[in-house]
Amino acid sequence: MTDYLGYLTWWTVPDVMAPYKELKDAATRVGFPLDCVPKPPAPRHAWEKAANVGGQRGLLLETPADLGNSVFIRHGVAPEVRLITRRVSDKAPALCRHLVREVTVATPGRADEQLSMLTVAVLAFDCTTQRADVMHLPDDEGWTNGNITTITQDIETRRQALRDNADGNDVREGVRKLLEDLHRVGLRGTGGVYFVPDSAPNAEYSLKAMRAYIKALRPWVTGKMSPSCNIVRLHGEEAEHLREEIIESATEEFKRRLSDLADKVDPILHGRVNGRTADKIAFAATEDLLKIQSAVAAYRDSLRDDFASIGDMLVMAQTAVTRAMGESQ
Repeated sequence: MTDYLGYLTWWTVPDVMAPYKELKDAATRVGFPLDCVPKPPAPRHAWEKAANVGGQRGLLLETPADLGNSVFIRHGVAPEVRLITRRVSDKAPALCRHLVREVTVATPGRADEQLSMLTVAVLAFDCTTQRADVMHLPDDEGWTNGNITTITQDIETRRQALRDNADGNDVREGVRKLLEDLHRVGLRGTGGVYFVPDSAPNAEYSLKAMRAYIKALRPWVTGKMSPSCNIVRLHGEEAEHLREEIIESATEEFKRRLSDLADKVDPILHGRVNGRTADKIAFAATEDLLKIQSAVAAYRDSLRDDFASIGDMLVMAQTAVTRAMGESQ
């Protein structure tokens, strides 16, 4: 048993366009796990990613001054104009997305009021030929101010770039995977600070490799932010004031994961699925249970706490997964 609790880490992976081969080479040099390094996507996945304009909330467009003033006079607030991607078809070989222009105004105490919605472009991708096409539709109301062509050109440019380069989200997913393998727990109210227990496998080596890998991103940064990674080793005596907070955060996360695990096997236990579907769920549930058990063991060892409050949940989860494995056979 060591006198260290573990490590605190916080990190920033900015927007990048990093060649896949160079990322792999950098990971090999510093010892970052290769299964956490982004791999080139299938052509359809590069198109799907590029076509997802602005993510879930969409892309905020500049409001034409005359239309904005008109709405402000009527509603007392300025409108928001967003371009949103709608999934129309995900069935190969013909994929389709609509770019929808939406105009809303904020209404106090209620959901935003929608003033106008219109499909302004249709994006298509043929999985067989790997051809991407776009059809522009007129916006007679003038909200898009003629800028949709520029946006669809940017989509095509991004699609081509993503076939050979990973972006920031790709890299962040790999970093998150490594931290999950190290049984990280996010500390509540800290805005992205994670604790890794000292007993996690190869914790110190892996965190140092993560820091070196993140810093190696500098040549491919596309925005104003810089890559950074901070790691602080917590000495048990010096960090005693954090111990209870870490235990509370870990307990909360373990309870959530055990609850999710119960939900996962519930369809098997109640006969709602069978055959290959049941086998797949049971196998995934078994893997999840083993990860949770490994994480709890690491925290018990590093924090010298028995985590008694989740003992019953662990036993129930093991029983449920065992039953699910038996019924899926």
